[in-house]
Amino acid sequence: MAPPMTCTSVRTLTTFFTLLTTAINRQSPADLQSPTTLQDGSQYDFIIVGAGAAGCILANRLTERRDWSVLLIEAGGEEPTEADVPAYIPYTWNTRMDWGYRTQPQSTACGGGPCNWTRGKVLGGSTVLHALIYNRGNRLDYDEWEKIGNIGWGYKHVLPYFKKSENNMDREFAENKKYHSTGGYQSIGRFPYKDANVDALLQGFNEIGYRNVDINADKMTGVMLMQTVHRNGERQSSNKAFLEPIRANRPNLKVVTNVRVTKILIDPQTKKTFGVEYASEFQRNYRGKAFARKEVIVSGGTINSPQLLMLSGIGPQEILRPLGIPVIQNLKVGSNLQDHVSTTTLRYILDYRTSTEVTDQEMIRNLELYNQTRRSGPLTATGPSQVTAFTNSRYGNRHIDYPDIQYLFRSANSPTCSTNVLKPVCYYSSFAPTPVVARPKSRGYITINTTDPFSPPLIYANYFSDRRDMDVLVDSLNEITKLANTNCFKNLGIRLDTTPVPGCERFRFATDEYWQCAVTRDTATYFHYAGTCKMGPLQDRDAVVDTQLKVRGINGLRVIDASVMPTVVTGTILAPVMMIAEKGADLIKNDWK
Repeated sequence: MAPPMTCTSVRTLTTFFTLLTTAINRQSPADLQSPTTLQDGSQYDFIIVGAGAAGCILANRLTERRDWSVLLIEAGGEEPTEADVPAYIPYTWNTRMDWGYRTQPQSTACGGGPCNWTRGKVLGGSTVLHALIYNRGNRLDYDEWEKIGNIGWGYKHVLPYFKKSENNMDREFAENKKYHSTGGYQSIGRFPYKDANVDALLQGFNEIGYRNVDINADKMTGVMLMQTVHRNGERQSSNKAFLEPIRANRPNLKVVTNVRVTKILIDPQTKKTFGVEYASEFQRNYRGKAFARKEVIVSGGTINSPQLLMLSGIGPQEILRPLGIPVIQNLKVGSNLQDHVSTTTLRYILDYRTSTEVTDQEMIRNLELYNQTRRSGPLTATGPSQVTAFTNSRYGNRHIDYPDIQYLFRSANSPTCSTNVLKPVCYYSSFAPTPVVARPKSRGYITINTTDPFSPPLIYANYFSDRRDMDVLVDSLNEITKLANTNCFKNLGIRLDTTPVPGCERFRFATDEYWQCAVTRDTATYFHYAGTCKMGPLQDRDAVVDTQLKVRGINGLRVIDASVMPTVVTGTILAPVMMIAEKGADLIKNDWK
């Protein structure tokens, strides 16, 4: 008889969850203010709007010029130490660090309701909330950018900028000097801890025909124990990597938190950008202006950047004029929205041999192990999320290394250990393979219906508006069920959960009709939003910025973040955004020699 599975008690998890989220949210509005204040009418050479992955890098690189003054404005607050723990990912969502966006409902996704779109509202942006994955994308992504007219953005041009940020701590990879480097600000490496299921996933993919690869080097199709943005068992956000080392010793950098930029100031006659208007997040009647002698750089991300441009008179005239916003530049701001759509509909259940559920006492010991040592134990990792695999669906081109599916994994509960209370991702009794449509065909858009800068924009994800995305996702679900028949999974008692998704019982499990039904109910995202301020050549009428990342027709204004991607890359987008910021900083330096 098998020993019973151990489950963490609901009472302990509830207490832990309450204490942790209280700690993350505990700071009062007064405590959240930066040590510095923003004086109305102050002047800087550059103003950067948004301190996410791109904004933190830009602030670092531009202040390398000691004769340049830089203002970095962030709507969120300081990064809490609780976010450092890799396994605490779920606890950062729906807190004061999350914009908490919701898409407009659509009948073909998320069960017919809104989809949750988590976005970081904190120093470091979404790098404080995400799963720490470092994945550069495929070389053909960037060659395609260049092929459509974005000269200078081919893979050979962008690879040096990936390497510029990198401090690779894995000797196995760091020795490959062609693709990796050391000495950059961003530490990258594999987690110091992995459980038996991580090895099982790697071996399972090997059994069904995929070899181990370095997805950030010369081969992407295959499986990998991922590299992540951590250092010594702690999350290293862009704030920790790029801002903390310089913030106290560069007097030419000013960082202001809990201040929202409400408008970009542009002379309508000359179309010259000269500053921003801002308001306090806590005292919205407190407003002011800051002036830029050289440029304003918008790095608010795929959702916030187009919203700010439209509020400032840059966007589709058919949207702006009915709202009474004077049109300074008629551009397709907000269109071309892309996201890596996924699903959590499939699940593998573990038995007592590989379940990582623990007793209350073990949970406390693991916390002590993390706090009292040099960061060791289960909390230093993210369970099955450490593994990724890139494969081709039957719709992909198997003759080239350009996979159209990425498999990621989320820890979950089984009915034996069911609880609605969030837990650290290292404790789980089942896991969900979440296939990602790596290069989606569907396009959504972001728009506004008010001039209130504190009102969220309207997000139309339009998942599966192109049927090909559903076809790829269904085929990927058929592929991932093959793991159930591997010797590795069978020997460890890892079995496929064939319980039908509620509402899809009329279809036979694992048929295409069943998957289509299940996907529309259990739609998921990994928050890889891109494309709403598209980069393109002069002849591209849909482009918002040029290859220098300058907003078309506007002087002194650039957008540098994921929104400039013409097409979302194959894989997660943190590393590509870092690359865009590194390259963007050099473009600015070259313009202002």
